[in-house]
Amino acid sequence: MGFHDFQGMGGAVLPGADRADAPALMHWSDASVWAGRPPRRNDVVHVPAGRTLLVDQDVDVACLLVNGEVEFAARDLRVCTGGLLATAGGVVRAGTRERPHLHRLTLTLREAPAAFDGLGTKFVAALDGGAIELFGPRRVSWTVLADTVFPGGVLLKLAEAVDWRVGERLVVASGGTDLPLVEERMIAAVSGDRRRVTLDRPLAHRHLGRSAPVFGALEGTIGKVALLSRDLVVEGDAGSDRTNCGAHCLIAPAAGGDELGGRASQAHFVGVEFRRVGQFNQPGRYPLHWQDNGGATSSTVLDCVVHQSYQRGVVVLGSQGVRLQGNVVYRPLGHGYIVEQAGGDATLVTSNLAIRPRVVRFADPAMRLMCEHRPRAIWFAQATRPRTFGRVLR
Repeated sequence: MGFHDFQGMGGAVLPGADRADAPALMHWSDASVWAGRPPRRNDVVHVPAGRTLLVDQDVDVACLLVNGEVEFAARDLRVCTGGLLATAGGVVRAGTRERPHLHRLTLTLREAPAAFDGLGTKFVAALDGGAIELFGPRRVSWTVLADTVFPGGVLLKLAEAVDWRVGERLVVASGGTDLPLVEERMIAAVSGDRRRVTLDRPLAHRHLGRSAPVFGALEGTIGKVALLSRDLVVEGDAGSDRTNCGAHCLIAPAAGGDELGGRASQAHFVGVEFRRVGQFNQPGRYPLHWQDNGGATSSTVLDCVVHQSYQRGVVVLGSQGVRLQGNVVYRPLGHGYIVEQAGGDATLVTSNLAIRPRVVRFADPAMRLMCEHRPRAIWFAQATRPRTFGRVLR
């Protein structure tokens, strides 16, 4: 099923570039944009090339197809949809690198009445030269415990100052075979120097700090503290846990391995929380996925977090120039990061953390090639032979 079949459900198309009487910038809240009939839950909204749609209110539609531009207004917003597709040069944008989006934006991907060819439902995709740009503020994604915290403790002493806030959610994780411990807590208070965090309730286990006086303690056993909350959120709907089918993001020239291909696409995710993501046992349906995108464009994933993942974390295959830095993948089914290094132009992977990747044995034969019965923090795959590398908190 392609877009024309999908749109056959009913939809709303903004005036095209050939309409001289239509403004280039249109506000979703302006009833005249929709000729008096605003889009409904089962409608596909098409933004043609040459037009910019400013989303300035909460919306719920079947799909957003973007050949022009969609921008999110500087206010708290909730967008619920079965799919969000930027294609043929289309751009979906929240903030910029210089002026990040400082408000709450939640993109909830739900089941739609029909599936889009090669993407299914619950997707965020940039295809054929499209772009997804979600620029939140840079955050301290994770840091190391400066001092050991004991059972019953509520005060975390951190190795660096953080920008975390009261009410946000943390995970405290210790690695190594002797301390495979993970505990989630809320922040109750942050000290003035931003290096001490008080938790909402006591910890149940000991977590070693950098200054731990434990003879022979390995670096991997030192506790890490990761921030699970962000103001920019991409999520599957509440029913995702029941079906193990969450939201997925694809950046590629074309969907579904189309041999006709297309132009390279790009995506920039900065300070974004991805939760209830990935679609279990479905090849290509990962929380974040670059596929055969070549090296023509750059993409970034900075200071993001992926959790409640039903299938892997960040997957970069056949795509060079993707910068992965300061990210956290928490308890994915399978590997945390899969990066294919080929053609001499390696993807940049630095200061990323994977916490407790979970053992999984996929039923689909194509999903069993990465040996995820022994999941890794990072799996580097060469064009001729896969190999493993990276540290994992298990």
